[in-house]
Amino acid sequence: MLAKPSQDHMSDHLANRLAEAARYAVLCRLMPVLRHDVAGAMQPPRMLLMVLQKSLQVSDPDRQAIEKNVAAISALTKQATISCMSALSWIASRDDECVSLRSGVDEAIALLAMEFSVNGMTLDNTIEDDAKVPQTFLRSVLMGALLAFCDQHAEGGNLRVSFKPDIAEINALGQIQLQLQRPLGAANKLPELQNVLCRSRLIQWTDVQAMAEASSVQMTRGDGWLSLGLPRS
Repeated sequence: MLAKPSQDHMSDHLANRLAEAARYAVLCRLMPVLRHDVAGAMQPPRMLLMVLQKSLQVSDPDRQAIEKNVAAISALTKQATISCMSALSWIASRDDECVSLRSGVDEAIALLAMEFSVNGMTLDNTIEDDAKVPQTFLRSVLMGALLAFCDQHAEGGNLRVSFKPDIAEINALGQIQLQLQRPLGAANKLPELQNVLCRSRLIQWTDVQAMAEASSVQMTRGDGWLSLGLPRS
């Protein structure tokens, strides 16, 4: 007779499923931007190939110019490959390498530029410390938190991201602080407009909490602010 799963096992299974669903929701929101980045990376070598084809069609092709174009295409193709692999790593990353926290926030600013602009928000990265964090944490928990601020604060504002290292204890890593400064007298966006602009579902605070718990980081939140502990690498 098969043993029934314990209550703790069922609870852990549900928590993992919730975190998985939250990560998928974040990825769906980013897919249009990632697809645009891949298409943009492939455009320069494609255009040079068209130039090269025309150069080869003339009766007396310029060999030096052709060699120059071939070298340029090779360099652009290499860069496009790197960009494509970077985009694909959002879907299936080989390794969970540790990366710079500040650089990770800069990447988020670039990817969410249109999303924040449409929602009347700006994002300031004030992190100066050279902290290292797992890439999956940046691409799930932190990215989800940024999207949640964007989705759950219809009045817009300026979101400031900072890092406070904990020097009181050697084993403490510190916390990421997200603080929203709301504009005075700003009107809320119409729900209909928000639904049109956001084709995927909105990111909820419960999504961020589920991903934070899956990454074993502490999350605390108040009115217009959020604090995230750093995961241990």
